[in-house]
Amino acid sequence: MGQVSDEWWGLNRSADSAFSKNLYERAEELWREALPLAEQLGEEDERYLRTINGVCRAMIMQKKDWDVIPWLDRSYELHERKETKYCENCARITFRLAKTYRAYGLPAEAEEKFKLSLEIHTKVYGPSDSFTVEVLSEYAELLTELHREDEAQHMMYCAIGYLGGEWKPIARPQE
Repeated sequence: MGQVSDEWWGLNRSADSAFSKNLYERAEELWREALPLAEQLGEEDERYLRTINGVCRAMIMQKKDWDVIPWLDRSYELHERKETKYCENCARITFRLAKTYRAYGLPAEAEEKFKLSLEIHTKVYGPSDSFTVEVLSEYAELLTELHREDEAQHMMYCAIGYLGGEWKPIARPQE
């Protein structure tokens, strides 16, 4: 395994370097080349997930939104299994998938991912966090596109309420 490990580290270093120089196509090639080595090391080895995430990052930067979907799904599955679905990575992945499905005219898939993303963002960041509010807003936009204005309006009220804090009735001071 030592040789496989050394080869993987060399490819990963080169891919990271290419990525940092905005050579995303080259970075993707290198991470894809490293993938069989990472598979030999096993799915439980952190290098496997790192390789999958590297391919995802490079594809996203190349605007290969549709092609990255199976890679993102795999990354989500691995993060969920290794950590929990309530982590920052899963929050970002589900939001990216929701937006991609929406952009490609797949509202049912987009809504499913928006719901999951909203659940994860709320647990990870809290209901009033700007990331959570962004998911809520984008989900509301999808609902508006689907002519579900009542639901969308409710979500927007929630988003506005979270941004401005809690609404509590103010009682008159006792005299």
